[in-house]
Amino acid sequence: MFRFATAAVVLLGSAAWAAAATPQCLRANEVEADQAIRFQTEIMVVSDTCGAQTYTRFARRNRDALVQYQQELVERFRRAGSGHAQERLDSYLTQLANEASLRLGAEPVAEMCRNAQPLLATADTLSGDEFRRYVAQRAAHSNDRLCRD
Repeated sequence: MFRFATAAVVLLGSAAWAAAATPQCLRANEVEADQAIRFQTEIMVVSDTCGAQTYTRFARRNRDALVQYQQELVERFRRAGSGHAQERLDSYLTQLANEASLRLGAEPVAEMCRNAQPLLATADTLSGDEFRRYVAQRAAHSNDRLCRD
């Protein structure tokens, strides 16, 4: 029952967010910021589910970069016409966490945690410029449509 309700909230929130806040295209810095926040969210959910301290260490080491990436997403939502860009970001972060939880919850916890070890190990090594390069690489391979301005 809980999973069904969560899935319904995620689906409704995704549709509303997509319709109201997504611009036709993204700037390169917005794609990179989105990839950073997606990575952060994945680490948070996996770390919490597996009882690891990886997320805490990762977030502490990369605090400045994460704050900057969040600000870039706030500007993205503002550019898309949202009068409440910070609230849109908060909703988006919740949406990403819900999606990750649902996806990761499809397999037994012990198996998921075993499979997530390379991800957690990567997160434990990234900081500063290395984190930014990692995210830029992910952004370069994303399917997001870039603006031509």
